[in-house]
Amino acid sequence: MLRRARGLGLTGSVLGMLAATAPLAFGGAATPSPAHARAPVYPHALAVLRSEPPPHSAGMYRIVGCRSGGARAYTGGPARREVAIGFDDGPAADTPSFLSMLEREHTRATFFMIGEQVNPAFRATLLRELRDGDVLGDHTFTHPDLDISGDVRGQLARTLAVIRALSGYTPCVFRPPYGYYNASVVRTARSLGLATVLWNVDPTDWARPGTGAIESRVLAQVRPGSIIISHDGGGPRAETLAAYPRIIAALHARGYRIVTIPELLGFRDVYVPCIRLCDGIGVTRRQLPRGAIIERAP
Repeated sequence: MLRRARGLGLTGSVLGMLAATAPLAFGGAATPSPAHARAPVYPHALAVLRSEPPPHSAGMYRIVGCRSGGARAYTGGPARREVAIGFDDGPAADTPSFLSMLEREHTRATFFMIGEQVNPAFRATLLRELRDGDVLGDHTFTHPDLDISGDVRGQLARTLAVIRALSGYTPCVFRPPYGYYNASVVRTARSLGLATVLWNVDPTDWARPGTGAIESRVLAQVRPGSIIISHDGGGPRAETLAAYPRIIAALHARGYRIVTIPELLGFRDVYVPCIRLCDGIGVTRRQLPRGAIIERAP
């Protein structure tokens, strides 16, 4: 094992249906090249989409994923005055409240999702994250210890499939549950277009130590290029939610810029032209982030 740290169904037939219908539903690439700066689609939903008149989306682009690199596990980024926050174990009941908090603070984050929790009830949440400039990440399908799991590829690929089917977005970053991984896990993730991302700031918020403890632990550990781990799922997260406005304010006071994990690591967003629907997340060409990759729509 290279590193240990503490972080915290859909059937095969349904997953097959998701993969088949996602390109039709979103007008994006079914498998875009694997960062972005902020499930199914069932037949009845497709019927609604097909019956709608084409919206005025000429010249608009929607994010469909990101392109990562590197054959190692990342614990942080370059030593410049930037930090990134990653929330694990969602989507969950508290996730919309985290989004409201981040919107009030004008801050973006990366959300590492457990695949079996990604379902149609959270479609609006995922699209809201993308509209806000947040990033969707892979946190495996059932949250196993990947050091001993016999199906690393399946855990990652199934989660990619449900996120893509629900949102039209394919993640390019992956966080191993509990921080447990080995060289084989990193290679498998890389083969799926995923960079393995850990952290170097851990307030152990999963244990619910209190809002003050979460805040003080983050601020004591943070340094230029840090990746902060916290949780929006896996249990009640009111303490974490209450701590972050003060954490964000303190980081800004120290001169830090808060970015997404792909942005911190220099990964690139991938966009395609909106063919039918932008799902409220379309942007003009002038609004595309610097360095964005534009791919042709299928």
